[in-house]
Amino acid sequence: MVTLQGCSSEQRYSVLFICVDTLRPDRLGYGGNQRNTSPNIDRIAADGVVFENTYSVAGWTLPAMATMLTGRHPKDHGATDFHWAVDAKLPSLAGILKREGYDTRAYVSHVILTPRYGLADGFKSYDYSVLDVGHPHDVATAEQLTDLVIRDLSSIEKPFFIWVHYFDPHFEYLAHGPWASFGKRDIDRYDQEIAHTDHHIGRLLDALKRRGLADKTILVFNSDHGEEFDEHDGKYHYTLYEEVLRTPLVINAPFLEPEKIDTAVEQIDFLPTVLGLLDIDPGAGEFPGRDVFESHDDGGPLFFERDRPPPWVQRGVIQGDHKLVVVELADTTKVPLTSRGTFSPVKNVHPGIYMYDLANDPGETENLYSESNPKAKELLALLAGHFAAEGPSVHNVEVDEELKKKLRSLGYIK
Repeated sequence: MVTLQGCSSEQRYSVLFICVDTLRPDRLGYGGNQRNTSPNIDRIAADGVVFENTYSVAGWTLPAMATMLTGRHPKDHGATDFHWAVDAKLPSLAGILKREGYDTRAYVSHVILTPRYGLADGFKSYDYSVLDVGHPHDVATAEQLTDLVIRDLSSIEKPFFIWVHYFDPHFEYLAHGPWASFGKRDIDRYDQEIAHTDHHIGRLLDALKRRGLADKTILVFNSDHGEEFDEHDGKYHYTLYEEVLRTPLVINAPFLEPEKIDTAVEQIDFLPTVLGLLDIDPGAGEFPGRDVFESHDDGGPLFFERDRPPPWVQRGVIQGDHKLVVVELADTTKVPLTSRGTFSPVKNVHPGIYMYDLANDPGETENLYSESNPKAKELLALLAGHFAAEGPSVHNVEVDEELKKKLRSLGYIK
């Protein structure tokens, strides 16, 4: 890894963080999809470092994005449901980079990424105007979002940290004429949405190059979570199965050689890794994640948590080849009165304890859990220890009727 210490602000590398919502790595060309869904993402991967074993911390957008921007597990940053925002006392990646002299800007396209959830902290500019284009079930927004970023490239100061969040592969999956040959099934239209988004990512990459910024920019490409297509009798992303948790991650920088890494990586590693690439000290013990370029060794157990869909809480851990998930009834008295009774029923979330051997059963078809299984006892102890600490102070978000309407239309509530 190249050391950047001592560079002037003009010489420092910028960061372009591209996140595509609801994107499975196996639907990308470099991830094995035989369809031509992602030629521009594939060119990022061809010259970059591809992490082949990357996990979401929660399997849905708000807690996952909050983890990437704060470097904390959901239990520690607080944004575990749309009723609660990020703990305002926590430092953020954008805030750290802003103090270091970076021009920090965000362009987001999801209603639960608006400033009310605390994710705008540290950003000089936080643009969510693309939400005005139309209902996401009726319109695609990748083109308009890309136009906003390209428009602003001429005024963005160097070095910069730009976060661009594309929404389109999220349900509902729209058809796109240039890729109509993919078909009409959900998975076919999902692939069309990916191809459509990829096309506009290509426009953004080309604009970066035209303005002479590409050679001094670190590209980070990832997703917040994956998607279910009946692998476990479910749709969308309501579980902690691999099809929901596995995400793409590619880091492309002029000073990094192309490489594929199969080390297990999770979203708490995002913040310290970006700071490490910029040679900015995150502070000893400040964040639980690690700079994945400092060591290719596994960083220990991976933890997962989700409080949606109610009335369930799902907690999981992976250590080595073994994965354990506990599904329990939630204490719904903690949900604000105005939002009780709005739970969307999900048919493939059931209470119980589930353990899988991912090496021999990557499809998670055989539950190996038993009370006498020593590995299960070990994993349960890890889970108990991880979630034993008291959580952050609660920062309530007012869920007004307008927000309820939007959340209902996206399937978060009924």
